[in-house]
Amino acid sequence: MRTKLLALWVAAMPVTALVSPALAQNLVSGSPRATMTLNGQWQQVLNQDQTKIPASGWSTTRIPALPLTDGTTSVWYQQTFYIPASWVRPGRRFFVQLEKAGHYAAVYFNGAFIGDHFGQFSPFEVEVTQYVVGGKTNQVQIYVHKADTTYVQRGYNVDQSSCPTYNPDCIGNAYRTGTPMNGYIQRNWVGLVGDVTFSWSPNLHISDVFPVSSVRDWTLTATITTSGTSAGAITARATVFDGASAVLSLPSQPVVSGTATLQSPWTTPTLWGPAPYGQPKLYTLQTQLLRNGTVVDTVYTRFGFREVWIDGTDVMLNGQKLWMVGNFFSPLSPIRYINDRREQAFVLWVAENSGSNTVQSHWDDPGASWLELADEMGILVIGAYYCDGRPQIQSKLTDVSAWTSWVVSTTQEWVQARRNHPSIVMWRPMDVLPQEAMPTQGKVFAQAASAIRGLDSTRPIADGSDIDVWGQGLTVAGNPHQCDDGSTYAAKLAGETKPLLTKEIFGDAGLSCAASFFDTFYKDAYTGGGVGLVTPQAIFQDQTFTPTWFSLSGLGNRPTTPQDLPDWISQSWSPTAYSTQFAGLYQQYFQQALPNTSPMSGDYEASGLTSALARSSAFLLPAKGLGNPTGVLIAQDGSGTAWFVVPQAGSYTLVYTNGGKDVTQSVTVSAPPPF
Repeated sequence: MRTKLLALWVAAMPVTALVSPALAQNLVSGSPRATMTLNGQWQQVLNQDQTKIPASGWSTTRIPALPLTDGTTSVWYQQTFYIPASWVRPGRRFFVQLEKAGHYAAVYFNGAFIGDHFGQFSPFEVEVTQYVVGGKTNQVQIYVHKADTTYVQRGYNVDQSSCPTYNPDCIGNAYRTGTPMNGYIQRNWVGLVGDVTFSWSPNLHISDVFPVSSVRDWTLTATITTSGTSAGAITARATVFDGASAVLSLPSQPVVSGTATLQSPWTTPTLWGPAPYGQPKLYTLQTQLLRNGTVVDTVYTRFGFREVWIDGTDVMLNGQKLWMVGNFFSPLSPIRYINDRREQAFVLWVAENSGSNTVQSHWDDPGASWLELADEMGILVIGAYYCDGRPQIQSKLTDVSAWTSWVVSTTQEWVQARRNHPSIVMWRPMDVLPQEAMPTQGKVFAQAASAIRGLDSTRPIADGSDIDVWGQGLTVAGNPHQCDDGSTYAAKLAGETKPLLTKEIFGDAGLSCAASFFDTFYKDAYTGGGVGLVTPQAIFQDQTFTPTWFSLSGLGNRPTTPQDLPDWISQSWSPTAYSTQFAGLYQQYFQQALPNTSPMSGDYEASGLTSALARSSAFLLPAKGLGNPTGVLIAQDGSGTAWFVVPQAGSYTLVYTNGGKDVTQSVTVSAPPPF
């Protein structure tokens, strides 16, 4: 099968103008907040300790990149970039964020240690304000280390000397996700896998916005959290935009002890969800913080109006019984870590054409780009981040209590970072736990569930708390050649008092009886009251190809070595028997054609951005002001290219510096055409 994917993601009609430096600089530096991606050519040194930033031995690499799974213990990374003097203003705070780094990561800025983090499952941010120097090049250094010794968990020094020679990280592996299939070294990978960003905001700023929509009450509620102190009357207000049009205002409320709750009825929203539950409609919530009536900060948050709840043994999405069907990828499959939106969007489109409306991350947090695309394309997500991968002995716990505390704090970070994605319709933080934690599994799950509910009570938890889970083999016990007849599952489903999600069907899908088994199981689950089913069966045949990319700059890690994936460059894919069968089952039971959705946000590829300044940046600004400046480093290979991803199509202003003068270009970013 060969399916063509239209590749034109952006239309640009640049109009270039030289303007006064003060005017152009003010377009960016005058904004209360801005974000710049530091991705691109970095320097690295492998297998050095953390006591001193290396003075030599650096080599060039692009960051972010696929994880290092070859036994590398640690990596020092370094990036140099120019910060204009006009950016550094009184009352402005600067931050560096790592989207995904494993396992331990420490951030340094201009040689000073700033802060560190344990675990790759959520992004983390540090403030670097006092070390930023305007009008000069600045350096960010990052140290990453595998889960070992003092790099496993804060306050602990783990002794792994008792681990067998074939598995030297048996304790560190308990803090990483993996299976017996991916090897001992690969499980404890190191590297900067996610995007690195530099940003600023005012001293008094909005630190979090959590919009919650209710279909049952037809209301929108936004909880606002602020950071920083300031004299005067502090209030917050919000407006919902559909594209460039304001469609709803949430009345202003005072900020008390750093929080404010805004609410408004809304009876005419377009509901978010895959068909037939809605459509992948996203709105933008513009939230503003005011001091004595003057706006001091503005944040833009995308969200979908939808609600998930439980009714007896059913999970409801927007008032309709939810049915989920999908799969999860192998632990270290390249598709899990190539976080470029082109490849990911193509794979999600392939999933839709395979009868899937659901993705479960399972082995790891999926990352921001996956979730943003799921939001835009109407793909349901089971939020998950950890599976130990027993029964083979790959991990060992020496202190179950300490490990559980780490799980709880990690869950809190993870939910805080991901809860604004409407695609996540239920949480399932963990699957299989390390062997030593199994006797207390109920307590571990309960503590994680409590941590989730403290931050988000709008989604059910599929760990037995709100939704029971089920997993089974494709074949009967004791006979690997005879397929199960579904009777055990039917009995389990009949005795349930909670919704039941089949979180895994495992076994040899190549058996001649497999097709009959899947037909039976799908029918029994769909008609018998199940929530859905997820399997690890492959939905496409890998094709070996070498990716090519427009630029070194911009979002995403982009390997240039051959990869085994659906080839988004040739825009073709080959379905498996499982893909074809489930596409037919979807159409049979949903009584509708397969979905055919596309991303809503667009890429903008800029070229000819010559600059006299090394390591300089370029920014896109929404022409109508509905967004903050988004920047990237201009590619450092002499090509003068810059690669942007913006939340929505429309008119933008491109700003960069050329030969000491600021340049602006009016550009139009178009949404991608349907696949």
